[in-house]
Amino acid sequence: MQKTESEPVTDNSEPSPPAMEVSLQEAEAKVPFPIRQPVVPFEVTEQSTRILETDGTYDAVELTYGNKEEGTNLILLITNSKADTPPKGRKGQLLANGSPTWDQSNENVSAIYWRYEGLTYALVSGKNNNLEPLYDYATLKEIANTIQ
Repeated sequence: MQKTESEPVTDNSEPSPPAMEVSLQEAEAKVPFPIRQPVVPFEVTEQSTRILETDGTYDAVELTYGNKEEGTNLILLITNSKADTPPKGRKGQLLANGSPTWDQSNENVSAIYWRYEGLTYALVSGKNNNLEPLYDYATLKEIANTIQ
């Protein structure tokens, strides 16, 4: 099996396990890493937390912050996956903690990706049910810098 930059490494022997919605407290108890949250720049009216299990351990958490009236959302995905896939997108600037970033935005959402202290982060924002981007790269970088 050849590894290419355009395709992530996957194991097709089993289907991917579904994400399980839990409370933030349950997620903090199950994942083996600290869950650091961003400062969300809009009023959050809905929040959800999902965890993903791989090989009997929880190695990913997805935090979604939304405002139903405004149709906006911000999603933070944190994983300690050992998959060493190259980042996609345009190389961006360094975060305050020295982590290099990649701009992964497209016509539907705005997104930034980085790795820090053994964890991989993706911060995604959208509006109108993710039919258009909410923030630009510079704003997402500012939000990423609030994660302590």
